[in-house]
Amino acid sequence: MSRTAWTILFLTVGGCALVMAVMRRAPTTVPPDELARRCAASRPTWQDYEENIKAQIGATPAAEWAGTLHNVSRQGRFVRITWRLAPPWNERRVAIPMLLKEPRGAIVLNREVEWRGGSPVYVFQLPEGMDDAPLPWIEIKYPHGEQRLVLYDDGSWAAS
Repeated sequence: MSRTAWTILFLTVGGCALVMAVMRRAPTTVPPDELARRCAASRPTWQDYEENIKAQIGATPAAEWAGTLHNVSRQGRFVRITWRLAPPWNERRVAIPMLLKEPRGAIVLNREVEWRGGSPVYVFQLPEGMDDAPLPWIEIKYPHGEQRLVLYDDGSWAAS
C-alpha cells in the first residue's frame, strides 16, 4: 500500500475514533420539559411500538424505562392500569405512552395519566358500546414488553 493510502487510512480511523469519543461525552439525558413534550406528542402504533417510542421520545429515555405492572381496574368504558416504576422513571412525573387492545380489536392510546403515591395510573377509554360489554382480557404494549392479561369478571387484575 502506498504512503498516501496509509495516510488516508490513518486519518479515517483517527477521525472515527474522535467522533466516537465526542459522542460518548455528549449529554444523553433529555431535559424534563422536553421529555414531557415528546411523551405528550408521541403516537406509537401497535405494530411498531418499540421503534416508534425510541424515535418519538428518544432511545435513551426509552431504554431507561423499567416498570412492573401492579393492577388493572375497569369502570364502564375506562380501564386504569397502575405501574410501579424503577429509577430514573420513578422520579419523573412524565409518562411514556402505552397502548391497550381490547377483544374486538380496537387499539387505544392512554387518554391520561393520574399520579397516586408516585405511581402512574394509565387511563384508557374503551370504544363506544363497551360500557357494559364483557372484557375477558386486554393486551397492553409498554416499553420492552407486551402482555395479555386475563381479567376477573369485574374487569380487574392484580399482580400476584
